[in-house]
Amino acid sequence: MLESIKDNYYGFDVRMYRMGDHLWISNVMPNAQYLVNQFNYNKMMWMQTTYTTDEIEELFNVSSHVLK
Repeated sequence: MLESIKDNYYGFDVRMYRMGDHLWISNVMPNAQYLVNQFNYNKMMWMQTTYTTDEIEELFNVSSHVLK
């Protein structure tokens, strides 16, 4: 089972799932995007952005089946 935490993102209650030491991805939000927290090793800080399913598959090599 994946480790998870609850988070609030601009009024959306989301559950974030740990995909790796530096990557957390939420359930799909009502705007059809996923909230992603990733650690940027160049800046040495956590970055929070939203991505579509296609972007997550391409950028992070995470299958869409895992996101469901």
